[in-house]
Formats: sequence, C-alpha cells, structure tokens
Amino acid sequence: MVELKRRSLEEVKALSKDEAVEIMRQAGIVGAGGGGFPTYFKYKNPQPMLLVNSTESEPGYWADKLIHRIYIEDFLKLYEAMKAIFGFEQIRMGVHEKDREWYSDYAEHADGLFDIAYVPDKYSLGEEKTLIKHATDKKVPRRVEMPDGSKRPGLPLDAGIIVNNTETLHNIYNALFLGKPVTTKFLQVFGPEFELKVFEVPLGASATEVLKIAGVDVENSSHLSVIDGGPYLNEMGIEELGKGDCFVRRTTNGFLLIPKGVPSKEFADIKTKPPENGVVSLVGKVSGVNVPLGGRFLKPATPLVSEGEHVSYEQKIGEPVDEGFSIGVWASAEGEVTAVEDEVVSISCGSAAREAAEAEAKAEAAR
Repeated sequence: MVELKRRSLEEVKALSKDEAVEIMRQAGIVGAGGGGFPTYFKYKNPQPMLLVNSTESEPGYWADKLIHRIYIEDFLKLYEAMKAIFGFEQIRMGVHEKDREWYSDYAEHADGLFDIAYVPDKYSLGEEKTLIKHATDKKVPRRVEMPDGSKRPGLPLDAGIIVNNTETLHNIYNALFLGKPVTTKFLQVFGPEFELKVFEVPLGASATEVLKIAGVDVENSSHLSVIDGGPYLNEMGIEELGKGDCFVRRTTNGFLLIPKGVPSKEFADIKTKPPENGVVSLVGKVSGVNVPLGGRFLKPATPLVSEGEHVSYEQKIGEPVDEGFSIGVWASAEGEVTAVEDEVVSISCGSAAREAAEAEAKAEAAR
C-alpha cells in the first residue's frame, strides 16, 4: 500500500497514476462540493482536461474563495504535479465574472500551466454540466449508449473532462504533498441575522457546538432552523434550534440559519462579506465527534478501533473495503472511543476540550 507521507514536488510528480489514485482512496477524499462522489474513482480514467470549479456553488458562500487565496502556492504546485501524473493537456479554472479581482493573483500565473475561464454570475448549484457549458467549448451528452444496449446519463468524462471543486483539490494536495488525510471540513455559518464566519471543523463535530462557538445563542433561538447547505441545495439539519442536533459531514459546506418554516430559497439574494478573521480552525476545540465510516456512495470502511480505546488526531480508524466505493477513515479528534455502532465511530475529547470549546464560545459571543 502506498504510504501517506510528506513528498517534495519532484517526488509527487514521480508518482504513478495508480499510486496517486490509491493515496486519494486511503486519504478519504470525496467530492467536497456537496456531491460526495469518491474522488479516486474519477482519476482511474484520466481525461485530457481538469476543470477546477472555483465558483462558489451557493449564494453567500466564501470558503472556497478563501482557500484559493490562502493556499495559492499549493494550488500552483498541485497543478504542475497533476499534469505530470495524469497527463492533463489543459487545466482550467472556472471563475465567476464578479470574482475577477479576487482571482487576480491566479491570472498573473496563468502562463501555460493553467488558464482561467470567467463564467456568468449565476449559481449553477454545483452542477458540473453547467460549468462545462460556460467554461469550455465541450458539451456533455444527455445520454450515452452502453455496450449492452442500455443507456446512462452523460458524464463529464464523456466530454473528456474531470471536474473537481476547490476544497477537493486542496485535500488532494494535502494527501500527495503533506501525507495528510481528510479529517476536517471548511464550512460557513451565516444567515440573514448573522454575519458570516468560516471555520475549518473536525468531521463529525456537533452543529450545535459549532454554532455556539460561532456566537449563536442556541438556548434562545428556537425560532430558527439550521439548514445543512445554502439557499438552494440543502437538507434540514435542525428543524428547531435547541432541540436535536446534526453533525458535520464530508459534504457539509455551510450552516444557514433561517426563520423556522420559511423556505430556504427565500434567501437566495443573501449578501455576505468575507470574514475579517479569515478561516478559524476548530481542530482540538470541540468536545467530541461522530465520524462516519461510510457515506452517500460509500461502502462502510472496516473499523480499526474498539470502544474504550484512545485514539490520536489523524489516526486511521477505518480501512477501506475492496467491494464497491470505499475510502480510508481517520480520527478527526484525539480522545476516547465511546462507541463503534451504526457505521459511526464516536470519540469523546474529554473535559479539557469541552472547557476549551465553551471558553471559545464565550469569547466569540463577547466579540
């Protein structure tokens, strides 16, 4: 098995396609934009073009733009490595017209390694086919006939394209260059009554706890619902804040707080600003996590830990199975395993982490 470890640019470029694909699988990378499709499978069949979805998929989102600005040097190294490993003829970034200035540093570096296509300021809701339509001269066929005579919906690969969003590629960089598995999710907390904040949150963290750290008065907010997602594409997270809970998933991109009973699309014109504090890490600042061994497209990984065992941050806790789609799973917090059931590993971080989280919440509320 290929090892997750630090590698130089030249070492990454020297990886074979199969080695890079296995690193993605073991690192636990899935489509972070909300689709959740296992990323490694896309790269088993390389295409001529890599299309980078640099358009925020929902109104009000800023996380992907912040990632691109903070980690520009990492993305440039990754583009060079991906060309070497997978033989991409072209790497193109799809960017909203309104974000030209935000991506001006990338435009200065677009000297043949990659290029930028500016697309209309519409929210295509993460739809890959829509981005391909506006950012390339390609078109994804509606249906494709299979050898057995059946037909399936057309896919980006049918147009010679692999599409990845910003955070997915950031996770690929971390795995190939830093040997880091996926243990966190970038997400925004926002709403018509709340100034947007962006966090890097441990997978499986409690939404209620994250909201408290963000300064939300959870105990006195029963008039609010928590939407897992944005105004358009979402699921109900918590119908009545203060009653019940939900948890940060590999596909969670935001917690939108809106009045209970009001359709989320009513907030499609929400306006937000980039947070003054940038991205705030909550690693080591939550009281516990519930880490899923599987997911939307995934066969659950085989658990490697048992109840009562102490685990370290980024320790492997799930081994991918060979059947179907499956990925490696890693501890998103240090602490004691309190349960391994229902395809979830629960980890308690103890009183110290809980006190730190509560202190962080009080400080944030005071600010």
